[in-house]
Amino acid sequence: MIKITLAGVNHKTAPVEIREKIAYPKDTFIPAIDALSKEESVLECVILSTCNRVEILTITSNIYPEPEFFTGFFSRTHPSLASIPIRPHLYYKTDIDAVEHLFNVTSSLDSMIVGEPQITGQVKEAFESCRRENTIGPYLNQIFQRAVSTAKRVRSETAISHLPVSISYAACQLARKIFQNMSNKSVLLLGGGEMAQLTARHMKKMGVHSLTVMTRDPQKGMLLAGEYEAAFAPMERLSDVMAESDMVVCSTGADTYLLTVPIMEKAMEQRGFKPLFLIDIAVPRNIDPEISRLSNTFLYNIDDLKTVVESNQKEREMETFAAREIVQHEIALFQKWRSERSAVPLIQALRRHTEKMYKSELDRFSGTLDGLPEESRKQVKILTQSLINKMLHPTYQTLRNSSNIEEAWEWISRCYGLPPEILSQEALSPSEDSEKKEPADAALDSPHSNFPIPGEQSC
Repeated sequence: MIKITLAGVNHKTAPVEIREKIAYPKDTFIPAIDALSKEESVLECVILSTCNRVEILTITSNIYPEPEFFTGFFSRTHPSLASIPIRPHLYYKTDIDAVEHLFNVTSSLDSMIVGEPQITGQVKEAFESCRRENTIGPYLNQIFQRAVSTAKRVRSETAISHLPVSISYAACQLARKIFQNMSNKSVLLLGGGEMAQLTARHMKKMGVHSLTVMTRDPQKGMLLAGEYEAAFAPMERLSDVMAESDMVVCSTGADTYLLTVPIMEKAMEQRGFKPLFLIDIAVPRNIDPEISRLSNTFLYNIDDLKTVVESNQKEREMETFAAREIVQHEIALFQKWRSERSAVPLIQALRRHTEKMYKSELDRFSGTLDGLPEESRKQVKILTQSLINKMLHPTYQTLRNSSNIEEAWEWISRCYGLPPEILSQEALSPSEDSEKKEPADAALDSPHSNFPIPGEQSC
């Protein structure tokens, strides 16, 4: 009997210092998945490794690998983990619970930021990498196809990813709301830290016409500008660059105001008092709040954006109810597929068993049948075959709709006198027809193809 098992650690169960030790970067991923595929009883396997989670999903025959199997594998493939207890951080799921967990992960319902889209692409990339290493078979192919399909439904049928839940993205969304079209706008970005980098990334994705980076450290500023195809300007040119900009976004680590009333008055005079929008996402603030009193200056600080973010986060949480209903619907469809697939070898075994009995009884009554005309003998065979098919049909339907195939084995064994070991052998030898209908090397659509990246990256 096929068994599905998932084990791993994530941002909820393990601190970053543990997660980074368990992670599989590109140079160790292939050796790890190859080693896993060679473990005894492992038929199919996938490793998903991101900065927020490392998970292993296996398909095995007859037995579920114990949690110690996974902790041992982590330790063998990461020598630095030898002295670190992994079990307290490990979650362990089997069968439909494992599948449901993967569906939730792929749909970003288990992410640090619910609704972020990067995890779907990461799941697809993990699947493709494992497929290239020939560790994917018909079961994992079906599970991952359905996981990605579920994520697409969640994204298209709910608003879980439509609302910004990061300060930097909220700032960019505010810019878009103010200007509608960013393709002819110039933005000055003050700062070179993580928040500034995320802001630069979002601005470029929004298609801003001109982005200028300004930092106190020229080398860092030029590197950031080069990464995002932006211009760099030294701090000495602050009022000149502001005079040419439509918006200024501040995010530095300075503990004093970088934009003061005198600086702003000079810049506004240079720009002919055209409106200038200012977004201060720094803590402590970089822009003197008194600037908002100046004519045609519009200042927004981090508290203004936090209100939007908190409201959006609550709305996302409300959307998770609808998202989880979609997941449950898809889980039910997977269970139906699995039951139908698992029933095939049992039906085949039962057919062979009844066919043997049918032929045995024909041989036993051959003396009587031989005395009948040819046409009558044909009619007797048709009648008996039809009777057998009609009697077995309800059994076939029950097997296909069974939610517990193991109970069905026992029931078939008792009712028809088939030894359970014969049924087990049949169940581990899927029919040729079922394999043809579902090739083991079927690929998911290309990673990230239908998933734009509007929010923070998960890594």
